[in-house]
Amino acid sequence: TFTPAEYLTWEETQTERHEYLAGEIRAMSGGSMEHNTIVSNIAGEVRSRLKGTHCRSFTSTQKVQAQSTGFSFFYPDVVIVCGAPQMGLGDAIRNPVAVFEVQSPSTSHYDRNAKFTGYQTIQSLQEYFIVHQKQARVEAYRRTPEGEWDTTSYTVYIGLGATVPLESVGIALPCREIYDLVEITPTPNEDEETSPS
Repeated sequence: TFTPAEYLTWEETQTERHEYLAGEIRAMSGGSMEHNTIVSNIAGEVRSRLKGTHCRSFTSTQKVQAQSTGFSFFYPDVVIVCGAPQMGLGDAIRNPVAVFEVQSPSTSHYDRNAKFTGYQTIQSLQEYFIVHQKQARVEAYRRTPEGEWDTTSYTVYIGLGATVPLESVGIALPCREIYDLVEITPTPNEDEETSPS
């Protein structure tokens, strides 16, 4: 295990990115072409829609600092910040309002469990989106008005005709734009919005 300071010093010397959670370091796997296209699409659409506002987006080279079990550091695929970025250790942002993770088979369990648990400790964070690669499917987890996270209740946006609202910043992303130039598997009940409980 590493201390946060040891991790940050070590990470500066690495050619690949690594995340840090509860003293343990996890190598970031290289993204597939589909993964990189989806990230690029989301970042481009978010930037376009936020232009002229006090919010901005960053992609996966920007570290985010969480408070879970001391300090944790993540590299979200896309992160949105409103107002002046509050910088923590190692130039990591501490005040994101929304985070996107593009899911792959190797990261699915991590994104939904340990990583999401870490993100929940960021007080400013309002929305967490898990974006599937092979199907037009986006899962949206949102902080409740009471300031809590209910991980059993989330909204799923399915199909290229669906639109994903980003309530924290007042914009919406069409799934057709998120998955532009990506070959996806048709899904049943396309254009359906569901809210599992």
